[in-house]
Amino acid sequence: MNTEQFFEGPGSSSMATYVWEIAFILIGAFVLGYLLRLMLNSKLKAKVSELEHDNAFLKSKSDPQPKDTSLLENTIIEQKAEIRRLNDKLSSCYAEKLKVEEKLSKQADVTPIAASSPSPKSPDKPISTKDDLKKIEGIGPKIEQILNAEGIQTFKDLADVDVAKIKEVLIAQGPTYAVHNPSTWAEQAVLANNNEWDKLDLLQKELKGGQRK
Repeated sequence: MNTEQFFEGPGSSSMATYVWEIAFILIGAFVLGYLLRLMLNSKLKAKVSELEHDNAFLKSKSDPQPKDTSLLENTIIEQKAEIRRLNDKLSSCYAEKLKVEEKLSKQADVTPIAASSPSPKSPDKPISTKDDLKKIEGIGPKIEQILNAEGIQTFKDLADVDVAKIKEVLIAQGPTYAVHNPSTWAEQAVLANNNEWDKLDLLQKELKGGQRK
């Protein structure tokens, strides 16, 4: 009787041995993966920490330290008030300058004959007709009515009246009119009274609401 002999080839180990081999492979892969994850996490954490440090540095450079804005705002308000005060003073100076120039011009027109011999007394100058005060930048129909009621009906009247007086009149009419600034009205009125409309037009281009820009 022939007896068949079976030769065990590779991989023909017992089932228990095969299971242990698979287990060792899986455990090795798990340990290797765990170590790789630790290494990657460590590198990623270091990179994140570096990026956060760089971001904080850039932010500190781009964003200035917070300051007390109240002091800055008060300074701005004071400077704006000073600018308005200087503009008002400048407008008053211009108005006075124009008045002086007008007087000098009238004096220069006096002839030597009139200076050497007395001339007959000229009749009283007729009362000027009412001017359109709305031609003055900053004066509308309502303010014109208010000024007319106070006896300011001509450009000359407006040029001669004190700015403080006009402010009092506007304030007395309530907050709607108190906000108007008449600092340049006299300056404009002198030019209008002298029929210097081109100069008035140039001046008004520098104004906004009757005030210098």
